[in-house]
Amino acid sequence: MSNYEVAQFLGLNGKIVAVVGGGGANNGIGRATAILFAKLGANVAVLDINSEAAAETARLINAVAENAASVWQLDALNKDQVDRTVKEILEKYNRIDVWVQLVGGHKGRTLIEEIPLDVWKLNIEINLTSAFIGSRAILPVMKRQRNGKIVLVSSFAARSISVSGADYAVAKAGIITLMKQLAYEAGFFNINVNAIVPGPTHQPNPEKDRKDGRLPKVPLGRFARPEDQAKAIVFLASNWSEMITGVALDVDAGM
Repeated sequence: MSNYEVAQFLGLNGKIVAVVGGGGANNGIGRATAILFAKLGANVAVLDINSEAAAETARLINAVAENAASVWQLDALNKDQVDRTVKEILEKYNRIDVWVQLVGGHKGRTLIEEIPLDVWKLNIEINLTSAFIGSRAILPVMKRQRNGKIVLVSSFAARSISVSGADYAVAKAGIITLMKQLAYEAGFFNINVNAIVPGPTHQPNPEKDRKDGRLPKVPLGRFARPEDQAKAIVFLASNWSEMITGVALDVDAGM
């Protein structure tokens, strides 16, 4: 079955998809997601604070799907810039069918009593506030359209307890709660809102993976690759997930 035939089944051909963090955020998940959408016939707006990384994603896309990608430099924490960028994408494409929010990361990992307040605030902002700002900007657009898909990205850290990194874990858990609230409010307008919850994700590195103490706890025997997460995101943005909303989908090989 060709990519075109798959796209017809998934209902993605000709869709307008905005990927925030499409330059390669979240260990390459952003780039893999943008490329997969384009391969399935979507037009992809690649948004990233790193304009060079976004441009490289667009170059890779346009090499296999001519004029399928466009680039916007975007600071996901700058509300005015996010609002303005949404308007610019609408001016170019007339609609936005899918919004994928991939921005995230963490600065420092330490015990709760040792987390500086500024580091706590930074990790909450990078992960949770950025998702709030993006969702707040796209929601009115999709309500007017009475259609749309929003996919947020959490982390397995939201579902686990560790000896460090409470600020990151709390932010990622907050994304799941934000997603569920969004799903309820948006559902009355035919908008699906879901999240993926990735486990450890990176390009294959057998030597490094063998030394990772988490690997024996992975039933499927390997860590996820960026493309694995991209497939889950694409599924949640497709017609095949029409009756799925408010779901946090674990993509962690059974950890």
